[in-house]
Amino acid sequence: MLGLEAWLSLIGPAYFAYIRITVPFVVVWAIICAALWIWNNRPSKRQGPPRSWPASVLFFVVVAACYVAAHTVVYLLVRYLAALWA
Repeated sequence: MLGLEAWLSLIGPAYFAYIRITVPFVVVWAIICAALWIWNNRPSKRQGPPRSWPASVLFFVVVAACYVAAHTVVYLLVRYLAALWA
């Protein structure tokens, strides 16, 4: 289950879409949010077994891809709805 910070990170793309900022800013925002999520849920913080570097990088790529997909969907949805509102 995603934490509160993951759900709150979706406010960024909604705001970016509303003020008509381009998609690369949304992608950068999503990657930063993914990095923060990885940092807040690192194994050393949870007293779990450490991951190897390749596994850590692969895990980050998967999480970042999910964040980029979710943020892009929110961005496009708000952009569409803002166009209907105007």
